Amino acid sequence: MTESSPAADQQEQRYPLSYSQEWFLTMDQGDGGGGTFSSRFTMVDPIHITGVVDLAVLQAALDDVVARHELLRTVVVRDADPPYQHVFPPCRVPLEVTDVPMEAGESRDKILQGLLYETAEISVRQAPLLRARLCRFDDRDSVLIVVVHHSASDAWSQQVVMRDIGAFYAARATGTAAKLPPVRQYHEYAEWQRARATSTAEDGAPAYWRRKLDGAREIAMPNDHGHPASYSRPFSQHVHVIDADVMAGASALAGASRTTLFPVLLSAFYVLAHQVTGATDLTMRAFTAGRDVEEFHNTMGLFLNLVPFRTDIAGCTSFRDIVMRAKDTFIDAIAYELPAAVIEQSFPHTTKPREDLSTSQFVISCPMAALGEDPSYPIAEGARYVRIPWREDEGAQDIPTGIGWFIDLPASGALTGSLMFNPDEFDESTVVGWATSLRRILTAAVRDPDQDWKTL
Repeated sequence: MTESSPAADQQEQRYPLSYSQEWFLTMDQGDGGGGTFSSRFTMVDPIHITGVVDLAVLQAALDDVVARHELLRTVVVRDADPPYQHVFPPCRVPLEVTDVPMEAGESRDKILQGLLYETAEISVRQAPLLRARLCRFDDRDSVLIVVVHHSASDAWSQQVVMRDIGAFYAARATGTAAKLPPVRQYHEYAEWQRARATSTAEDGAPAYWRRKLDGAREIAMPNDHGHPASYSRPFSQHVHVIDADVMAGASALAGASRTTLFPVLLSAFYVLAHQVTGATDLTMRAFTAGRDVEEFHNTMGLFLNLVPFRTDIAGCTSFRDIVMRAKDTFIDAIAYELPAAVIEQSFPHTTKPREDLSTSQFVISCPMAALGEDPSYPIAEGARYVRIPWREDEGAQDIPTGIGWFIDLPASGALTGSLMFNPDEFDESTVVGWATSLRRILTAAVRDPDQDWKTL
């Protein structure tokens, strides 16, 4: 099932793109380049399984998930005018089974890292946009790797997919119906999203953003080697950790400020951006889940949104002052949230930094809370989600910009972050320095939030 020449009897399965899909198209660099439709711009989730896996049941469960969620069998036809999404009928999911013998002295995590890297690729020109690989260490010890192209998924959607695989596996294994809630399809969300974004009221979202972004310029972190037309090397990744005691202090500051952890972290990023650029009128973009309507909580698809957060910290005397301003920015931005494509079309001067700089994206990867953190899946006797970081000496997954900062917010404990960057633009020492500075800023700020923020 390919992008070109859809069958005549499938014409009714063409739908307009969502704003999220249109936004991804603006970052498309073609099949030969990187960007949002690159074969390596994927979402990869590993599940550790203890117990015997029935391959026939697993295959059927994967196929059931693709049948349940249209977007997993939807191809974005990019060369049409206008581009559109084409939904194909239910189809079989590619499932690869690999036996992985362990030898003395070998690191299991290192082996898994290599398998993840090998598997993290999928074409966007044919359905389905999901593939799986079962890596068996022995009959009762395996890891299931599930890969979905990012143009069809986000962090929340990955949790939906993984939950549904488990539910369908249990149903197939027991001969019962899957215990899953009703689901709306993604093309319905696209229609709803477009209707919502057309408000012209002066107290509506477009008017808010017109006022908020007047004269704004998104912060762009200076690179080391200029911004190339295309990248010659894979992306790399630097993983960093902020200790549990620092995060406990950040949570306490958030509670005292009657806000969430996000504005506290955003404030630390504001200070870092000031230290790097000297600016005090700061506009930084961060991903949101884009799921403020409950009826679409169980829909698989690309919902994530990139929202600009503009805060002027010039008049602040302490870090606590910055947090309070960031809190107000956050509340208003979420209340008046619009799709990134709409904001970029309306305010291109804000969201398109100079060509010799690369946009620094601060990405919060924690929209899975609605489905439960660290979920379990009823595959075989037991299955748990397992976090396996990418190797820093290998090319990582593609991202559409020169650098992306991914933050995994825990309910408690240490924070893990990763900076994905392309060596064509950034030296590793630059990226490591930013991560070190962020940890230093947050550590000092939560220890004494009333100190002069310029001394952090």
